[in-house]
Amino acid sequence: GELIGRGPNVMLGYYENQEETDKVIIDGWLHTGDLAHTDKDGFIYICGRKKNVIVLKSGKNVFPEEIELLISELEYVKEVFVFGLPKEDSELDIALYAKIVYDKEYFAQQGIEDEAAIDQRFAQDLDKINDTMPSFKRIHRRIVTDQPMIKTTTNKIKRHEEIEVVKASLK
Repeated sequence: GELIGRGPNVMLGYYENQEETDKVIIDGWLHTGDLAHTDKDGFIYICGRKKNVIVLKSGKNVFPEEIELLISELEYVKEVFVFGLPKEDSELDIALYAKIVYDKEYFAQQGIEDEAAIDQRFAQDLDKINDTMPSFKRIHRRIVTDQPMIKTTTNKIKRHEEIEVVKASLK
């Protein structure tokens, strides 16, 4: 579920923005927007953001951050962004996409500069990652590029803007 907390260490609210404050502080509890679970020892694990969860037609939830972490462990990946878009043949079903920015220098050092060869390497490595996950969490489509993604001033990927860029490129 969602991670919530309260105490003297929790913010009082957003400066001069009561409307936003009322959305996150409910009955004295700060609703962080983080989804978390606890293990048998009581340790809390954050698995994603509530607003980023992809809900599939089957009702299953996919936490993009979980898959992004696995893909980011590939040594030649600079950035990764996982998201869902409706499948071409169904408005109700979702295909999982991974947009990946690769390290061009890494491949140059390996003597690989052909984009088809780079894409083939991604295909192989994503297949290995997909094999470790349940079928509903598998990446269906990939976008591989050496161009950086759109980011905020705090260097976070602007998820909604990136989705719009991908949608425009698919038309």
